[in-house]
Amino acid sequence: MYQAGSISTPGTCTQGKLLQYVPGFDADQTIIPHQERVVTQCGPPSILTGSDGGLHLFVAGKADPTRSLSCAPWPLSPLCIHLRPETVAPDLIRLPDMVDGIQRFVSGIPSAVMNHGAMLAYFNGGQLLEYQRSSENGWSVSAIPVPNLVIDANPVATIAGGSVFVLSAPRGEALLLCKRDLQTATWHFVELGTEASVCSLSGDPAVTEFRGKLHVFVCAVFADRHFPVQEAFELWDFVVDLDGSPLEATPISAIAGFRVGGAPVRVKGTPSAVVSHQRLQVFVRTESGRLVEFRSSDGQQWESLPVSQGEVGGNAGAVLSGDDDPVVYASDLMGYLTEFREIEGAWRGRTISRTSGEAERWPRPVVCGRQVRIFDLDVAV
Repeated sequence: MYQAGSISTPGTCTQGKLLQYVPGFDADQTIIPHQERVVTQCGPPSILTGSDGGLHLFVAGKADPTRSLSCAPWPLSPLCIHLRPETVAPDLIRLPDMVDGIQRFVSGIPSAVMNHGAMLAYFNGGQLLEYQRSSENGWSVSAIPVPNLVIDANPVATIAGGSVFVLSAPRGEALLLCKRDLQTATWHFVELGTEASVCSLSGDPAVTEFRGKLHVFVCAVFADRHFPVQEAFELWDFVVDLDGSPLEATPISAIAGFRVGGAPVRVKGTPSAVVSHQRLQVFVRTESGRLVEFRSSDGQQWESLPVSQGEVGGNAGAVLSGDDDPVVYASDLMGYLTEFREIEGAWRGRTISRTSGEAERWPRPVVCGRQVRIFDLDVAV
């Protein structure tokens, strides 16, 4: 199931140390990342901002021996790194891993959400695991009773309409939606895309709520009943009602209009989606490696425009600034972290890191007050 340095999960296949970039107020300043030598982890973290202003980083990893003597014998355990605003040294919390008397070990990239101050975190432990934190009892864990074991599938979670939704792509061959009303313990399951045959999925889905509906974006190859099997990935938008009912599925990369010429693009990897100024914006790599944006003001009509002039090395991470403007981060082919902002209707990129790393990376930005912090993975350790 696990081999050092190569774990078969979407989005990333590498282990390393956590890097933290904290850009300065000078827009032209480059930065040297700070390395958090607390854990060795698989993939980037899922990040929540706590009530104390600190950050909670959820990872599948193992603690350094100098930090903890209670490491599990299995390589990766569910961990939470708490970065407090007033202290330099982070707190390391190992989440419980006993489910129904069986010890579960995790892999891949978790997903965490906040529900009125209560944290929910989801890990892949051979099946989907749900962690809940309460102020009275601390962390508890339970298995989500999915119809089949979810193997090599990263969970992607969001909260909308009083429910938590968790998506995963088991074996890259299906798109499973798990839904639970936050007031109950009962899960409901829907396989998206049943109106077409799923041939293959590239990376993980991205999900966001827009105008009272969920939009699930994923790079996929589908075979329609009336058309031959496609040979390249397209960016699909699965629209889901907040009661969990699938509404429609649209290959937006095939139908989007182009602001600056061009033709429909093929895509790959994991998209990143935000809602900014009453519009949906989705960022994804093209088949040629460039970063492109798809945007819509109504969730129906889409247009596309280029973000990067050259190739990027991995998946992009998007976040909203304090002014509700999207800011996108990706590594270039040399492994330098690049920041993209839209200026006067066109995307502009600048290198913000002084040191290079692995090109195939996935930066995770998070807003802390008026400041953006970016977390990344250093595999050269």
